[in-house]
Amino acid sequence: MPKHKGISVLLNPTDTPGVIRRPFASMCDNDELDFNEVFFTDAHVPVENLVGELNGGWRVATGSLGHERVMLWMGYVDLLHELSRDFRPATSVERDHYATLVMDAHAMRLLGSAALARAARGEEDVPAQSVLKLLGSEALQRASEDALDAAGADGLVCRAVTAPFAPLNLDSYYRSWFDRYARSFAATIAGGTSEIQRNIIAERVLGLPRN
Repeated sequence: MPKHKGISVLLNPTDTPGVIRRPFASMCDNDELDFNEVFFTDAHVPVENLVGELNGGWRVATGSLGHERVMLWMGYVDLLHELSRDFRPATSVERDHYATLVMDAHAMRLLGSAALARAARGEEDVPAQSVLKLLGSEALQRASEDALDAAGADGLVCRAVTAPFAPLNLDSYYRSWFDRYARSFAATIAGGTSEIQRNIIAERVLGLPRN
């Protein structure tokens, strides 16, 4: 029997009795409380809150993850493009890193556009989403680390501004090169960790055995 058989999805309002939320700060800012520990103790929700079919929660979850991964890789392309504008290479090694950053950004945009075209035709391609998610998150983290290394000690200045003013973006994401690098770790976790994406690619793209 599949491990995911019997899973159902329910919408659970955060003010439901028995639901406890404990916000905790991010490593970049003590005032940034976007994440919470959530505990459920005898919490009850009505059956009307069921999403999809009973015992069909795995399909709901994977479908939601698929949409999330699409939105994530599109965000990674934008962040890589912004890095290419803000990163100022000085040495031959740094220029090589910069070239890799630009090529990764173009590759992401091309592969992503092809995946969106297939989706528009109704062709579901979960492995392609995993390739984009893995490529984007790893490229973003690598490029952020390269930029931090190039900045040296100045990259650790807490309230430094490393990018032009962007009215639609959070200033905290461009406060220092260290902040930008530290936040890149979330990209390798959200929407399925890099390890999960590699497993999907290995099994469904390369045809490798599970064990």
